[in-house]
Amino acid sequence: MVDCWLPYGDTEVYVSVELESLIQIAELVEVEPEKTATEILTEAIMEPSGQTLETLIEPGVNVAIAVDVYSSPQAVVQALSLLSKMLVELIVPKDRITILLGSGEFEKENRILRDAINDTPELKEIQIIDHTRNTTNLVELGETIKGTPVEVNRRYHEAKLKIAIGETRIDYLTGYAGAHSSIIPGLASPKTINEYKRTYFDTEVTPGTIELNPIKEDVLEAVAKTGIDFALNIVTNKEGRIIAAHGGGYEESWGKAINSLADKPEITTEGNADIVIVSAGGAPYDQSLYQSLWALRNASKTVKRNGAIVLLAQCLNGLGAEAFTQLARVDDVSELKRRYMIGAEALAVLKETQKTNRVILVSALPGYLVDALGLDSARTANEAYQRAIQSRRGRKTIVIPHGSQSILV
Repeated sequence: MVDCWLPYGDTEVYVSVELESLIQIAELVEVEPEKTATEILTEAIMEPSGQTLETLIEPGVNVAIAVDVYSSPQAVVQALSLLSKMLVELIVPKDRITILLGSGEFEKENRILRDAINDTPELKEIQIIDHTRNTTNLVELGETIKGTPVEVNRRYHEAKLKIAIGETRIDYLTGYAGAHSSIIPGLASPKTINEYKRTYFDTEVTPGTIELNPIKEDVLEAVAKTGIDFALNIVTNKEGRIIAAHGGGYEESWGKAINSLADKPEITTEGNADIVIVSAGGAPYDQSLYQSLWALRNASKTVKRNGAIVLLAQCLNGLGAEAFTQLARVDDVSELKRRYMIGAEALAVLKETQKTNRVILVSALPGYLVDALGLDSARTANEAYQRAIQSRRGRKTIVIPHGSQSILV
């Protein structure tokens, strides 16, 4: 037997697979940083693409720092600590700095990231604001060419110096996320988020693709209306440690960060498995079912028709989107589009997967929520795997430890 360890929330769980059944552990390439995080971040901030922080600061300036909550908490805290130190050295007092945590897709704040910031002494005197779906302090900034209304957090938009921090990583709608993701969807209204995500049903976007991606173009146009004076795009390894960072203009620094990723997220696989065991990637990727289901895209590429998929996703924040309760019984994709609400695009991924494969979920969700979605549930990864084995003759198994951070080819 081979014990395969997979991320699950803030910890790891294991599943025991017979050696003769294990086709592959589709693991990300291990990339170690060549410099310390402080060195990488300092270089990114001091040598940006575009204006430096020093040239952007005026007397009496107030600073708003938007943070993408999907980013590695460890990396975010390191970036915020260094940025706040530099701002103070440039004569910006801490009471003129505000950190806005972009949780625009969710009804609740991101406790993991907030707690990490609160536990950092260098950030103690800085105000933290959570932007959620219930935030009402918004400003209207017109529409994009596609007609997406642009409504964002007023506190951020009206700041004299607007900074955005985010991790550049795989995104299933825009190709790649980045610092701009802290604004759209992070600080956006439900109306804005609904309209740009609804486009998913009219396109064939794929993770890692930004060329001819209409969702990416719509998001960047909305971000331009909001404004980002200085962006910090961070690249991390699978453990959340910083391996690269790029600062300056949000599009220029984002492009450089994507180049730093290069082909690191790509994993070559033979596929044709009877069973696929996939983890969403642990925190922050499995905080809710909404975030976690995108891992099924990778799993469905590698499993046979009528095969079994075991999905590991802790989901401490619950389902994460209203579509999972209000549209749970809707199977037709066109109906999901017509009745669109947050989460319908991820629900469509689940429904499409379930047409050809059995999905067994290992999570902290109560059984009645899992059952309503037509999912099988198990308490442990090994229990789920044994159920998958019992339902099949073949046992060829592929294990994917970081399903939301990988592109299987």
